[in-house]
Amino acid sequence: MRLQRYAVIGYLAAMCAFLLAAPYFAPGGGYTVITACKAAVYAGLTLPFLLLSLPAPPPLRDLFRGPARLLAWGMLFFCLLSALCSPWKGAAFAGGSRREGFFHLALYLLSFLLLSCREIRHRRALTAVFACAVLLLDGLCLLQLAGRNPLGLYPPGMRWADANVRYAGAYLGTVGNAAFTGAVLSSAAALFFLCLLREGSAALPLLLPLLLSAGVLGAMDVTAPLLALLAVMLLAPVPFVHRPDQLCRWAFLAALTAAALLWGLLPAAGRLGLLLAAWAAAAARRVLRPEGDVRVPALCLTGLLCLGALAAAFFYRGGYTPLREAGELLRGRVTEEMGSGRVYIWKQVLSALPGRLLLGTGPDTLALRGLPPYSFDSPAMGKTVT
Repeated sequence: MRLQRYAVIGYLAAMCAFLLAAPYFAPGGGYTVITACKAAVYAGLTLPFLLLSLPAPPPLRDLFRGPARLLAWGMLFFCLLSALCSPWKGAAFAGGSRREGFFHLALYLLSFLLLSCREIRHRRALTAVFACAVLLLDGLCLLQLAGRNPLGLYPPGMRWADANVRYAGAYLGTVGNAAFTGAVLSSAAALFFLCLLREGSAALPLLLPLLLSAGVLGAMDVTAPLLALLAVMLLAPVPFVHRPDQLCRWAFLAALTAAALLWGLLPAAGRLGLLLAAWAAAAARRVLRPEGDVRVPALCLTGLLCLGALAAAFFYRGGYTPLREAGELLRGRVTEEMGSGRVYIWKQVLSALPGRLLLGTGPDTLALRGLPPYSFDSPAMGKTVT
């Protein structure tokens, strides 16, 4: 049993260190080999962990308890069935360019099922390891955003600023695709935000990776993870804020994080307003009594902030494309170009569903379906990008 406990701790720590900081140890080739390298590292860490867990598996009833585990088993079953019936079995099992075949999906799902049944100890130590890995990721991203090319991840002569100008796509940090990097950073920032909200000064060292991650998210300008972090901040009072001191702590953290996240989008007055709001929340916490129930006011405040965010998007008339598109969506005006062609892409995917409605063509085989790709004229690149 002790071996399994140490296996869990070692596995999680190694995942933090190697997957977020993999290019610090990876062979040369930069972003051209980063996906294959990380897929190999992930499999090399996860397979031994699963094998070490075989002698003392969790009780069978625990593996099927709860909706999340049932959904994981369902996904595992249908992905296997789809791969077995795929016309491209090699890609469906081993994965294509994204390494998302059934083999890796099975590792994701089985490790989730196993970890969700284990009592994970030393949570603070694991959070500290994760925070250090995120700081490494943030530091690399900041250097790349400043125009540097540390570790030679970009091809010679290219930088972050050349994204969608000299090459199609955008790559940043130790994850590769900028959208995936944003997803990791928004998840990490959300974790740090909630830890600080629940534990207060005991988790104060997490404030640095929280603000750095939020700052990088704002500077890289990838909309979905930015919105995800804002949503976590807006909704956090509902489950976590019960007392006046917690409400002040939430206001302080939310104002500081929003300032870091939106620094490049806000005018000077907006930045100053958020910093003053953080100062006022910190000052109010010192004079307010900790007793009392503020759940109803916190819920009302959350509702007002959500309505304010929707109103800001609805009436926005500036040049920031994501906000402008959000306003158009709220008015019911949808075009195929929205979301960098996501509307067009999903229309093509939906049109292909009836042909293989029940079984699909296997994991990671969408690129083999022959669907019409999304193309647009890029003045910056001087050509049509597909």
